[in-house]
Amino acid sequence: MISEDIEVNLCEGILLCGEVQMRLRPKTLSVLVALIEQQGEVVSTADLRRMIWGNGPGNEAGPKQCIRELRRMLDNNAQDTGLIETVGRRGYRLTRPIPLVGDAPKDLVAASTVFCIGRDKELKALSERAAAARSGRRAMALISGEAGAGKTCLLEAFEASLSQRTPLWIARGQAIAHPGAREPYGLLMDVLTQLMAGPEGATLVRLLPLIAPSWVKQQPGHRLEAEALDRTRHNSMLREFSALMERLTRGRPGVLVLEDLHWADPSTLAWLAAWGLQRTPARLLVLGSYRDDELDRAGTLAITLGQLSRQPNCRLITLGGLDESAVSGYLAERFPGNSFPPDLAQALARRTEGHAMLVDAAADVWQAQGLVRRGEAGWQLSSTPEALVAAIAPSVRILIEAERTSRLLAEERSLLETASVAGPTFSAIDLADNRDGVEAAERQLEHLARNRRFITRAGLSQRPDGTVATRYAFRHALHHEALYDGLPAANRQGTHRRVGLRLEISHGHAAGEIAPVLADHFERGADWPRAAHYRVLSGRRAQARGAPMDAVEQFRRARDLLTRGSGTGTVKPGADRATELDALLGLGAALIVADGFTAEELREVYRRAGQLAAEVGDPATTIPVLAGLWNDHLTRAELTRAEDLALGLQALAGQAPAHMAMVAHNAVGQTRFFTGALPACAAEIAAVLEIAPRHAEQDGNVLFGEDPEVVCHQYAACVAELTGASAEAERHLIAGSARADRLGAAFGRAQMLWCGAVCARLRSDIELTRDRAEALVALCRTEAVPVWGDAGEMLAGWAQAMSGDTTGASRIAKGLSAFNAMGVRITLPFCHGLAAEVAGKMGDPVAGMHSLRQAFAIARASGERWYLAELHRLRAGLAQEAGRFDIARHALTRAETVAQAQGRIVLTT
Repeated sequence: MISEDIEVNLCEGILLCGEVQMRLRPKTLSVLVALIEQQGEVVSTADLRRMIWGNGPGNEAGPKQCIRELRRMLDNNAQDTGLIETVGRRGYRLTRPIPLVGDAPKDLVAASTVFCIGRDKELKALSERAAAARSGRRAMALISGEAGAGKTCLLEAFEASLSQRTPLWIARGQAIAHPGAREPYGLLMDVLTQLMAGPEGATLVRLLPLIAPSWVKQQPGHRLEAEALDRTRHNSMLREFSALMERLTRGRPGVLVLEDLHWADPSTLAWLAAWGLQRTPARLLVLGSYRDDELDRAGTLAITLGQLSRQPNCRLITLGGLDESAVSGYLAERFPGNSFPPDLAQALARRTEGHAMLVDAAADVWQAQGLVRRGEAGWQLSSTPEALVAAIAPSVRILIEAERTSRLLAEERSLLETASVAGPTFSAIDLADNRDGVEAAERQLEHLARNRRFITRAGLSQRPDGTVATRYAFRHALHHEALYDGLPAANRQGTHRRVGLRLEISHGHAAGEIAPVLADHFERGADWPRAAHYRVLSGRRAQARGAPMDAVEQFRRARDLLTRGSGTGTVKPGADRATELDALLGLGAALIVADGFTAEELREVYRRAGQLAAEVGDPATTIPVLAGLWNDHLTRAELTRAEDLALGLQALAGQAPAHMAMVAHNAVGQTRFFTGALPACAAEIAAVLEIAPRHAEQDGNVLFGEDPEVVCHQYAACVAELTGASAEAERHLIAGSARADRLGAAFGRAQMLWCGAVCARLRSDIELTRDRAEALVALCRTEAVPVWGDAGEMLAGWAQAMSGDTTGASRIAKGLSAFNAMGVRITLPFCHGLAAEVAGKMGDPVAGMHSLRQAFAIARASGERWYLAELHRLRAGLAQEAGRFDIARHALTRAETVAQAQGRIVLTT
């Protein structure tokens, strides 16, 4: 019996009691939906808390409050006091079903159209995963098999098996093959776009700015709204998407399908691994598919699978060939009531080795050629099983090629071949140059789709210029690949360029939003200038999404394409230089974030960029180049050369945009800081902080690899601490950390944690040093931030040893070894000073003096003097312990002399 006159409109969040409509609070709606999902089964309070509140606040009393709210609504408007029953101390249940309206998932595949025979065990495993997800235990299943093994079919059958009354959402993303670097988070962007266009759109509009502001900026059509948001980007995108999925599925569970993961971008795979490793509640089932024979080429996926295979919430499913009984079941389903001889299924299974797609394709061919016919007595064979099986092609590709040449008209074949170049999904807009051509192509495509020949409908394609056409997709990746590979090489190359030009024209000013797609087409079409241009734009998009390694690959590709095109006469020299300079500046910034300041490639990049910048003569391009070279020399503690470059930057500051002038001031100020000229830093710090508020929206990470305002607060905090202004140092630490958090820049957060730990060390605050250093190490490990993690290890090791744990010394030694391996020499006197102090603490002043000799030698060679007074003070202490009082007095005098010259008030005690 169904409750009369009571319904729930899930899309609108409304409870309907007869003529009365009552809007439910989101969590109250979620509680009611959770009860409806179980339809009479008891839902415990603990399950409600886990499913709807997660680990958030208010989860103790939340379920009871929502139940009271629902009962009050029902009592007042439906006079139905017994609809929600409390079952002892176990939980709550509905005594009668409540129908849902306005929530039929449009993307569920009709069960009658899906043939998935012989996969009962796999379907059961997926159903178990879905049940776990509904109860709030995050679940994942990854399906592998060779091309055509039935991975997509299994996924469609599972989706079709989900109850039409189950209130859930389904979203899909499919990776495609690319010749170069792939778009970061490409699959997840597709998923979010689908969700925004569906019933979850209104919820996402509310949640995105609050939980995932970085993703708002990446949504087409949402740029104006995004501009008002804080610039939280970069590494935060991964965390934000996880948080978004957790919050979104509190309302109702979801299924996220990611197909062809062997072609997925590293950022999507990083999210997949991170999601699978987390333990917080989430009602999301993540399903993925990949070709197991592509793992050798997809090294990142192999690493991801290795991480996930050890997780209890992840199930790996491998699809083998169909056995004889499964093939027999398929024939019975495909040709109901048939009178086929029993040995047909056995012969078909043996001939095809149970390959799911080949079995299905063989049935298509038999039916098309009249070898299987429906008569008065049902489906019958017109030949012997042996003859039918002998006619089957030995491979799927050969079968598709035979079908392509024998069953398609020449114009249909040409159209599909062009479509295969456009991609796995396409529209007639991509295949023709004018409106008449588009309409004619669409009529042909529609005819093919209606007859289930190679393609199927896949929604609508709407371009920024207002053009609308039906979108189509190849029925299987093998159809797409076989048609694409069948094109002659020159034809394929020319078609890529023509498709790229059509996409470029139809997207107009929004072409940058599909930069990776355009880069692929123009690269395959040998249009090197356009390919390089869109690779540069793709690199910038990767930087904006916090994927530095993806950005590195895109910028490298752009540089290589220009080199390839320079000898062909297809590249104009002026455009060539400008694009190459853009690529090199982007590559330099991305390499800093990905590998640190000392990679040999980085030095070569900025050298070449310097040559180009000199030819261009524009300060706006010269400053990033000089800043990159300055960073390289500074990190290697080549301070004389760094000072020359800093002064060169200072000379250009007046001719450059103000946000770039900040970089020049920082270069001068930091160089003076490291050389020990602390009083001279004040003017440079003040200049940056005066400019910064007017350019808060200028994110320097894209051009410089680090944000100028964060950098300023970083070294300003150290200067303040060294000159006895600890309160001022803390203000800089707070401001710089807030700026880094607002930008979502893990590199910037690492910079501020390092200087925070250094300031704590200068105060001899062991616990605060440990806390900040360990936070730095954890951040760098989680976010793969280079260099700073090793610096954090040394500071954490110092705090550990000074607290009595002698294993801290090994952490300092490990950090020093890492610095030497990377070629990082700046701050080495400070690091050897930590080792010396720890040795003294451990009762080994000889070892301590050895570390100090190394520190003094490096300081003399490099001119790094900011920590020199402390080194003399440490020498005095170690000499005192060794009974060398004359050396101690001399060292202490030197410490005081250096400190006074640097404007320091007191030395660390």
